[in-house]
Amino acid sequence: MKRLASFAAALVVLGLVGAAPQVASASPDARIDQQIRPCFGLLLEPNLSKGCGARRPVKRKPPRRPYYPGGGYGPYRTVVDCDIAYPGEVNDVLARLYDGDTLTLVSRNGGACVESLSVTRSVLITARDYSPSRTRPILVAPADQPCIRIAPGVAFVVLQNLGLEASRGGTASCIVGRATELALKGVVVRYDGEASAIDVADSRVEMIQTAFVGRTRAPVVKLSGSLQAQDIDVAATAIGMAVETGRDSRLRDIRVVRLGDWSGSSRTRNSAGFVLTGVNRDQLVQIDGLATDGFSRGIYISGGETTLQRPVVRDSDWAVVLEGADLRVLDGRLEAADVGIYAASGVVYASDNAIAGVMRAGLFADSGAQIRARDNRVFARPGGCEALVTGYFDGALTCRPWFEAPELFRTPRDRARLDYDSYWPAGAVAVLSGPPSSALAGGPVDPYEASAAAGGPVGAQPVGPQGSPR
Repeated sequence: MKRLASFAAALVVLGLVGAAPQVASASPDARIDQQIRPCFGLLLEPNLSKGCGARRPVKRKPPRRPYYPGGGYGPYRTVVDCDIAYPGEVNDVLARLYDGDTLTLVSRNGGACVESLSVTRSVLITARDYSPSRTRPILVAPADQPCIRIAPGVAFVVLQNLGLEASRGGTASCIVGRATELALKGVVVRYDGEASAIDVADSRVEMIQTAFVGRTRAPVVKLSGSLQAQDIDVAATAIGMAVETGRDSRLRDIRVVRLGDWSGSSRTRNSAGFVLTGVNRDQLVQIDGLATDGFSRGIYISGGETTLQRPVVRDSDWAVVLEGADLRVLDGRLEAADVGIYAASGVVYASDNAIAGVMRAGLFADSGAQIRARDNRVFARPGGCEALVTGYFDGALTCRPWFEAPELFRTPRDRARLDYDSYWPAGAVAVLSGPPSSALAGGPVDPYEASAAAGGPVGAQPVGPQGSPR
């Protein structure tokens, strides 16, 4: 009996053990619960769950250059020391920057980065421990290559406190771009070649406290689009600035001076200081304080509506030339050997201008053009008052002998002009600042002192007017 009891107990135990898998298979929820229990908290904090293979992803900055096996990714840099930079280092760092980041060039010992930069994304390029000078650029372009090339469509590029130089520019401009927004502040560009120091098309350009020095037949500054500029120096051998505006533009305190490299050649006989073209009828261009010195055509305006306030033109053949535009010339000081204000077509509103040195006309309107003038004074050369002609302009002008003009208009300057190799923009500010505005407006107090200085009659001899008012 004891054996039967033991055998029956063994059967019961075996039956229970054999039934366990059936219970588990009959209860799938229990099996699932056993599988997920070790990974409880996976959604709340993945790293608390061991053995589930879950880890929080680590966000790293994507590199801007390919991964090289065995070499890994290079460090993210924004500073380049031009004293020790290797060729191509600036472009290498520039290519890995994020949109809108800052690239800083450092030059403590006067070293320069010799490289042509290719900008393909928004960037601010500036300098540290550096101040521009004539013999110390911080970025030098290789021969026949631009200093900075901006790809079309880049949102914005800012250049600040830089000295750029392209002494062997060839057919490449120093700064070239298209369809972008470009801002320059505290930048000096020196260019010697066949193109322009800056050539940016169909763009919005803003410039402040910037200078361009160029030895080229092309315009030193060539821009099209929208322009906002203030306190700009341009030194050129043939053409200073050529601007084609596509939108309203404002310019203030622009100084354009001719260099002495090609004085007396045919290139200077066809020179122009400031050229404004492509202005539509619905656009407005305001220019305050534009000064040109030494160009055959001082200011040339074509198309649109333009206002010239306080212009100063020195040592020109034709001071202001108008073609197919509405132009206002207010409170100007114009020196011209041939014509002060010439209107080929369009309408000129001239008021409170002093025009000196002319031998042909103070204000001249060609057939189809109109000149509406008020309170303008003309200082003609000897015998010039009788010879002045006005074309289709029938207004009255006050004409005085040439030696009664302010001292500003009677100082020869061609022999003292600096050339490209010796010019620095700080000199242009001093030359073009000139005497105070009171002297420009009224001239010398004693006309006999002025005539003596100019080689005219001296002493207490009365000087009568030469010719009738024109």
